[in-house]
Amino acid sequence: MGLGLCPVCRKGHLEAAERVRVFEPHGKRVEVKLQTSVCNACGETTTKASQHRENLRVLAERKVHYGDLLMGEEILALRKRYGLTQQQASKVFGKGKIAFSRYESETTYPDESTTLLLTMAIERPEVMKALADKAGVELSLWKERCEDEQRVKLRSLPTTRMDTRRRDRTRVSVHIPGRSADLSGMWSGRVHLTEHLSMTACNDAASSAELMEAIA
Repeated sequence: MGLGLCPVCRKGHLEAAERVRVFEPHGKRVEVKLQTSVCNACGETTTKASQHRENLRVLAERKVHYGDLLMGEEILALRKRYGLTQQQASKVFGKGKIAFSRYESETTYPDESTTLLLTMAIERPEVMKALADKAGVELSLWKERCEDEQRVKLRSLPTTRMDTRRRDRTRVSVHIPGRSADLSGMWSGRVHLTEHLSMTACNDAASSAELMEAIA
């Protein structure tokens, strides 16, 4: 199937091809078939955008075989998120200089304790910051990640305005049973006490919306 002109030699045409990548989480062989394109003239291999999207999808699907283990892409994403080199990341998590290179390519997998630390760092930014500070490693993109977190929090705030001047009046009736003997015979039967209470509504959502607009 023709996929267009080759972007390398601009003479031949691309044809669909397939390559297999093998992973071994927990010692179990997992094969993933990835799409690619080969030029019928120069033989160069390239991957089109549509093929890349499909490859990402099938790679993500292999997660079911990993259990608590992290995929290489997840470890790579953590490192890139905070602007760390592989050597810096290894220092943060107390491993050798080439450890992260092996983790990201899945040549080897991190042990149980390192996997736990990595997972916590992925899920909780404050853990990543504490580990980096302890190791004396600067997170060059920490400020940007904090700004991302703030934007997420602001988007989650309610934006519905309510009139805080509105007063909701509620009529509360309290029934007090009693006997005539209890009130020295002044009344017979039961006594009813009714009181009218006025309550003013206080809407935190309105003040939150105003705060969000002021910050923006």
